[in-house]
Amino acid sequence: MRDMTMFEMNEQNKHCPVSVTEQIIDGKRYIVKSHFIGEKDIDIVIHNIAFTRAMSETLAPQAA
Repeated sequence: MRDMTMFEMNEQNKHCPVSVTEQIIDGKRYIVKSHFIGEKDIDIVIHNIAFTRAMSETLAPQAA
């Protein structure tokens, strides 16, 4: 399967819900545009993030 171009992705998902929020981080303003294109199990997502972070911290070379 080939990667889709940004135009193709926009066309495919143009009917999906979109939310726009403003975030201020360290005094800098960011506009975050989120496209909802499907469902994810939040438990699995958080588990995968936590597991990946724990493994990278455990296996990272220790500074001397």
